[in-house]
Amino acid sequence: MTRSIFTSAAVLLVFNLQAQNLVVNPDAESLPSGTGWTVLSQGALTCLLIPTNSMVNWTMKPNGTANYPYDHTTGASGGTVFFSGCDTYFSGPFELEQIIDVSADSSSIDAGSQLYDFRGYMQTPVSNQTDMGRFVVDFMNNANTVLGAGYRSDWQSNFDGSGTAWQLHSNTRTAPAGTRKVRIKLQTQIHINQPAINVYFDDISFSKTSVVPVGLISFTGNLNNNSIDLHWQLAQPVQYTKIEIERSTNGVHYNQLSTMSAVSVGNYKDHSAPGKYYYRLKFTDANGAASYSHIITVQLKQLLSFSVSPNPARDILNLTGITSPGNISIINGHGSTIQSANVQAPSAKLDISRLTNGLYIVRYSSKGTFINKKLLVAR
Repeated sequence: MTRSIFTSAAVLLVFNLQAQNLVVNPDAESLPSGTGWTVLSQGALTCLLIPTNSMVNWTMKPNGTANYPYDHTTGASGGTVFFSGCDTYFSGPFELEQIIDVSADSSSIDAGSQLYDFRGYMQTPVSNQTDMGRFVVDFMNNANTVLGAGYRSDWQSNFDGSGTAWQLHSNTRTAPAGTRKVRIKLQTQIHINQPAINVYFDDISFSKTSVVPVGLISFTGNLNNNSIDLHWQLAQPVQYTKIEIERSTNGVHYNQLSTMSAVSVGNYKDHSAPGKYYYRLKFTDANGAASYSHIITVQLKQLLSFSVSPNPARDILNLTGITSPGNISIINGHGSTIQSANVQAPSAKLDISRLTNGLYIVRYSSKGTFINKKLLVAR
């Protein structure tokens, strides 16, 4: 189950004003390659093929082909991306990091009123590949101790439905008291598609967000089985007469879900179909003046599960615990689907006697959601 939570522990209303990007070399364009970043680990194999052979310090110049599309910044020849190199099956995570000094903001941080906005683009363009990447943002004190809950994006891979386009990952949150440094990490893993780790990063930003007090202490969204639980807290005395919960599927156009009286603590349960949802609160005071909370994002996915046995397998594969009708695909190390079948809950059997010895991925898909299991065929 994927969980995405935005939290705010400050009294605030967010306005999207242009702010300085605190990331050095956010688009991999600075020279020498890797300026501002520290390579913690990268692929151990030498990349031999064009354009991966241009990789230096997690930096590559793509050539515009299907597997190596142009960068997000320029979209043209000559641009660069962050790329972790080449390695063998089931290796990683590989990490690139940058530590940002935010001690100049210590007063507003310790007062609980300093927000920061993170944004970064990731691309996993190679069809059916299981290579995956994610962003990690940690807030730390002077001793490099991580404070509170940082941000970890979902692992993104083409195999899990990312598509070929650049995907934006973003998060806005209040820095925990005592924060003096912020660590940004780019992480990748390679599974069965070697050698190139086809995960690319670009246009990474971390900036201060201007805030105005409005009496909102916190606003969070949590997954709860097949529903989304919203929770908020207001400072007392409550200065509003009503609160409206609004939801969007694109982060631009919002629809009202419910209206309720403004009290210091509020909750709302949203039963929605699987998808990505944006939520905000609209506050109205006794004079009719309205203001809005920050936006939280929650990804609700279809809950899938199944088991495969035996593993290693020889000729017959048993599938149990299937939660809903769907499709089973067996994918080889090159990312090609070599066998598939429709299945019904709760169990099924597959004849795999024609499969050669080796490692495979068994993929169960239903209603646009996927879950993968590793399978070893050995005779």
